[in-house]
Amino acid sequence: MTMQCVKQEMKSRYVFRCNGQNIWLMLICLGCVAFQSMWPVHAADQVITRDKTLFGKIEAVTSEAVRLLRRGSTADLQEINVSDILMIQFDEEPQELIEAKRRLVKKEFEAALHAVEKINENQIEESSVAVRGEYAYVQAVAAGRIAMETADGIPSSLRRVEKVIDQFTRSIHHYELLELAGDLEVAQGRADKAQEFYDKMIEGPPLIALRARRLSGNVLASEDRHLEAIRTFEKVQSENLDLNGVEQEKMAACLDQATSLIALRRSDEAVLCIQEMLLREFPEEVPVSSAEELLGKAYSVLGQSFIETGKNQEALIAYLTVDLVYNTDPNIHAESLLQLIELWTRGGYPRRAAEAREKLVNSYPENEAATQFDSSPE
Repeated sequence: MTMQCVKQEMKSRYVFRCNGQNIWLMLICLGCVAFQSMWPVHAADQVITRDKTLFGKIEAVTSEAVRLLRRGSTADLQEINVSDILMIQFDEEPQELIEAKRRLVKKEFEAALHAVEKINENQIEESSVAVRGEYAYVQAVAAGRIAMETADGIPSSLRRVEKVIDQFTRSIHHYELLELAGDLEVAQGRADKAQEFYDKMIEGPPLIALRARRLSGNVLASEDRHLEAIRTFEKVQSENLDLNGVEQEKMAACLDQATSLIALRRSDEAVLCIQEMLLREFPEEVPVSSAEELLGKAYSVLGQSFIETGKNQEALIAYLTVDLVYNTDPNIHAESLLQLIELWTRGGYPRRAAEAREKLVNSYPENEAATQFDSSPE
């Protein structure tokens, strides 16, 4: 090999080595940039609303709103009304707490309680006040709603809810906790105490105040003061508020009104009220789960109205609609299956009745209605 060839080869190796080092340094730099770009996504607080998720730093939390400094900004401070928030998430939260809150949003209370019970309490004690508040909130709501469903442990659940209300006064969950406390009082037959909690909700944002008035109507109905309750429900439906969620409250008030009409033996009026509601279109902002829950209750109350007026065929169709289409609420679905058993039996269809009985027992074995039957068909 000539000297010229040797020099050329050495030069080529030198260039390759230098280029290789440059490429390696460039890859390291790109990796650092990528890591830095990923870090804010991982570390950001989150505010989940009905239609989007906002990332950034939660600067302040009150019972009325959350103030969020949007990610990538030093001045874009956004205030989100509590009525629009489904869930908040702090970057320091344990994953189990995040999962528990997701379950709460879906109303999967047993799963939420199971998730939160996995968290090391020492870890929570060392966390910020905000995270401790979220932890206490999940525990109280999950246990409280389970107590409502099972009618077991209601007094102790109420005490826990009241403790969280008193301890975390600036929580965005303040009004939700007040509502739960009121519901637990209603479950104990203490309407006056329930009304005290609902009255405190009236101090909140307009949508929450509207909901509080509807709940007050339910208190009146629980005391068999149905004429007063109906007037309250009518006022809720006549409110002129241009806010997301208002239409849901009005529809719920319509169903509550129909229930009071049935109690007053004015079932024909109840049927007309519900049918009119079913003709209305759900606004786009109403979540699918909420719409299905409302429609499930609507057809269930409609079925009850038809039974009261002796229209068993129409009642059967209404309850079948719940069973086959709008069956997301366990209590409403179980009640509909119980009614189907009776209606199929009364109509001379024992096989259909047995199928409904088997579905009730298998799907809701803990339900009070299901305990009346065994799973074997007659």
